[in-house]
Formats: sequence, structure tokens, C-alpha cells
Amino acid sequence: MIDREAAVRIVEEELAREDERCAARGVHPVRTVVTTVEEHELVWIVGRQSEEFVRTGSRDAMLIGVGPYLVDRVDGGLHRIGVLSAMGGDWEADYRVRIRGQTIRTAVDDLHDELRRAAAAHGTMTAVRVLRRRLADLTPAQALAYVRGLLDGEVPAPLVAVAVQRLVEPLDPVLAVTTVRPGGTRPTG
Repeated sequence: MIDREAAVRIVEEELAREDERCAARGVHPVRTVVTTVEEHELVWIVGRQSEEFVRTGSRDAMLIGVGPYLVDRVDGGLHRIGVLSAMGGDWEADYRVRIRGQTIRTAVDDLHDELRRAAAAHGTMTAVRVLRRRLADLTPAQALAYVRGLLDGEVPAPLVAVAVQRLVEPLDPVLAVTTVRPGGTRPTG
């Protein structure tokens, strides 16, 4: 497990690398320092601000629109999110799925539950009608193949893709997590 001090050290090392990259390009770096560290079940959320603002409180020196770093509490991976994602918490689902490899329920899972209940209570054709009401793009034959596949354990991938496209809102890239440096090996088990 990565503790608070290790998370701060990881971010401070990245801030130093950013300064070096700016200097190498001939750009005067705005020196930044860690200002906040918040514990989250998945990560340490590490905020930063310009060193001058922290020292003087001058609004002219304040960094605006800079989101925090995320340091994975298990493997020390370093990630970045934008300020909008940080404010709304939109990063968490993306992090769970793309970084941690966890599955989360979507509207497609809810649809599958509804179809299974309809089929169990009223038969396959009722489930097909429910599906056609939710996904009008499917032909009757496709809807039947979808429901049969669901009940048999495997819906054809192209039909699931239609459901995902219609029912799952894609993540706005502005709200996504960006990996700066992947972490070490995750413990198994």
C-alpha cells in the first residue's frame, strides 16, 4: 500500500520532472508545490498550486484550471485528471474500469436483468418485445437472437455493441483519467 508520504513524494518527483522539461525547452517553469492530499478508497488525490501563490497569496500567481494528480494507493501509479472531472467526481468510474480493471454496472446490465425477468415471468417473446421497445434499431430476428443469446449465456457481440451504443453514454474525454506513469505490479488475490 502507498501511504500519504509516498504519494506526496511521487507527485513532487513528477513536478520536478515537469520543471526540467520546461527548462529543457527554454521555457521558464512555473514552480509548483503540493498543497493538498485527500485520501480516497482508490487513490490519494494530490492538489498542487504555484509556489509563488502559496508563498504570497497573490491571485496573479494562482494556477487556475489545473486538476489534481491521483496516486494509486495499491501500486503507486501516477495519473492526472482535469479540474472539471475532479469537481464532479466523473473520474472515478473511468479509473475503476480502465486503470483498475473493475467492472461497473451500466444500463446494458439493467436491460439484461429486465429481459431475464420478463422471460422468466412471461416467456421469450415478451422479453423480445421489451427489447424492441428499448432498442428499436434491432430487427425482430436480431432481438430474438439477442434474447436467446442472453438466456443461453452469450449475446452475440455485434448486438451487444448496438445496446452499448444506444444505452451507455460515452465518457467525455475531458473527464477521463490520464496516466502519467503506470504503477508497479499489483498484488494478486
